[in-house]
Amino acid sequence: MNQEREAPQSDYDEFVNWDRRLANEGPFFRGLFDAEGTRRLIDVGAGSARHAIMFATWGLDVVAVDPDDSMLEAAEANVARFAEQIQAGGGSLELVRGGFGELGRLGLGPADAVTCTGNALPHVAGRDGLTETLADFATVLVPGGLLVLHLLNHGRLLANRPRTIAPKVVDTDHGTKVFVRLIDYPEPDPGYGPVLDFDFVTLERDLSGSWSVAGRRSPHTAITVETLKSELPCAGFSRIEAFGGHDRHVLTDADESMIVVARRA
Repeated sequence: MNQEREAPQSDYDEFVNWDRRLANEGPFFRGLFDAEGTRRLIDVGAGSARHAIMFATWGLDVVAVDPDDSMLEAAEANVARFAEQIQAGGGSLELVRGGFGELGRLGLGPADAVTCTGNALPHVAGRDGLTETLADFATVLVPGGLLVLHLLNHGRLLANRPRTIAPKVVDTDHGTKVFVRLIDYPEPDPGYGPVLDFDFVTLERDLSGSWSVAGRRSPHTAITVETLKSELPCAGFSRIEAFGGHDRHVLTDADESMIVVARRA
């Protein structure tokens, strides 16, 4: 087995079954957007833009923002692949290179909604980075505008301290990939806050039977629902709701992920 490369973030598109995921999550988002009268939306940490594309096919004007060049390249390919559906739906989609805390500087507002899904939010730089990011979200939202945050339930992780998330095996045109995620819990820096270190490891067997391994480490700021309920009002948000899934059940300690919905005051 050879260590050949760093695992690209764009591996995420092979890790996720997007058709199944979007079929599950779509009704949640569409119900929210219809109820709030959303027309223009900014998707932050958009990755390969699959959520943004879905929103655009509903007739929304969407700006998809991501800081990573490899993800933006994957997003461009996906936008081209779904261009006919976006046009038929009457929406639009613009890709923008940018990171957390940069929406206002980039002049991306005003928007009716901001979404941040796929556990992107924990890439902020500590508690101060979270404070800055939430304030930046508020600057580009219209009064009453919708904020939707979807991330892992860090309260559950910090309480139970699991070391792995169940591996996933995916067959591709080039062989087989095994996706493994490992979690470390370093001692928190008093000036930064608690961090979760994720190792994303990809084992790949090609068609000849040879194996290679790739990996990358991604430090995530630990963000619990209590942290968000404390920070969001300070950033100008109200009417905060926390769900444990896209079926809108109330968040529990056992839920693997959480969805927090708030409105700009």
